[in-house]
Amino acid sequence: MEEQNAELYLFDIEGTTTPIEFVHKVLFPYSVQNFKPFFSETSAEKSFAEELILASKNESEYTEEVSDSPESLTKFCKYLVSKDRKLGILKEIQGRIWKKGYESGELKSTIFSDVPPFLERIRKSGKRAAVYSSGSVEAQVLIYKYCEAGDLTVYFEGYFDTAIGGKKESSSYTKIAEKLSLSPRSIVFFTDIKEEADAASEAGVRPILLSRPGNHPQAEHSYQVIQDFSKILA
Repeated sequence: MEEQNAELYLFDIEGTTTPIEFVHKVLFPYSVQNFKPFFSETSAEKSFAEELILASKNESEYTEEVSDSPESLTKFCKYLVSKDRKLGILKEIQGRIWKKGYESGELKSTIFSDVPPFLERIRKSGKRAAVYSSGSVEAQVLIYKYCEAGDLTVYFEGYFDTAIGGKKESSSYTKIAEKLSLSPRSIVFFTDIKEEADAASEAGVRPILLSRPGNHPQAEHSYQVIQDFSKILA
């Protein structure tokens, strides 16, 4: 059993608390199926179309001109998903679509079984927990609110997405520490990506990598690697 000298635990989602398979085989396909209905609704904000058209200017591989028609926006969003782009506007749109799916009961998120007991240990020990993911803050909250284990949002005091900065940029972790009024050295960050661990480490945050089923192999590194949270006492 290992006890970490930390005041706050910062969690990535995909490949860390949630299986990669759930994100890529459930959430992404659900958004792809619902892009057109979303853009066809009169409630779809005009700014979404404007931002997507602007974003298309930076996609040299995408040769079609993007217009504000539901068909054009849908096709471009499907392209962005196929390329696994971490574009903020795409994440926001997906978050809106997933919200409807969760609230209707069509979607229920999968969380690794060792996560809820670990979150409870963190709370009982008087420590803190937060989330940092490339998915929008809204999407993060939905994953933890509508999961098979029940509503886990009670365990997290903050959520951060790429609006604060990219996950492979050390300044992002510095900003998160400042937002939480903590020294970076009092934060432990759980991720499944070496480059994110590098950025966190550069900022003074201690990274721990998760080696979950379905996770991608990482380049050689010297960080601590765990298979799950069962041996972390908090």
